[in-house]
Amino acid sequence: MAEETEPGCTGQAGEDSYLLAQVRESFGRVVYSHKTREKQADICFTKHRWQQGVLIALTAVSSGTFLVAVVGLFGDPALTSLVTSFIALLVTWISLGAKNFRFADESDAHRGVASQLWDIRESYISLISDLMSGGISDEQARTRRDELQEATRGAYADSPRTTSKAYTRAQEGLKHNEEMTFSGNEIDLFLPEALRLSRGEARS
Repeated sequence: MAEETEPGCTGQAGEDSYLLAQVRESFGRVVYSHKTREKQADICFTKHRWQQGVLIALTAVSSGTFLVAVVGLFGDPALTSLVTSFIALLVTWISLGAKNFRFADESDAHRGVASQLWDIRESYISLISDLMSGGISDEQARTRRDELQEATRGAYADSPRTTSKAYTRAQEGLKHNEEMTFSGNEIDLFLPEALRLSRGEARS
């Protein structure tokens, strides 16, 4: 009579559990990266709106007679000329800054990366589902894992850097701490309930 082996201890089942653990860890990192890119895109777009708003306001003020009329109330031509020149200088400075700091373009770039990571994230969920249901062989799973890792690397290629502010906002959005490691329960919170390993604990 063949000797029975408890699941998850040795042999093929043990290898399966390690593969699933690695895929889940990679999935958790992609979740964080995706959310951080979204937050960074929001930050850049907010900067762009402020940049454009200030530029429009200062341009409108400096190009009309409003400023001359207001400052002229003080009856000091020298003061009027000084203030007018200062605002014109600000307009020039902000215009140059808008050419060098392309917040709108940077926001679009981060959203582009986030879009790629979203697709990768969903593909990881499908892979986790296949692994947990036994619908995919180990060899197929490893091939798919390698493809997703390569796709993730491609998404990061030449992408703009994120900031600690965006990462902090991603942490708040995902209700996570500062560690870039994930416990089983924490990754479970990112997954649909049917794909969680600790379903009872995840609900609590």
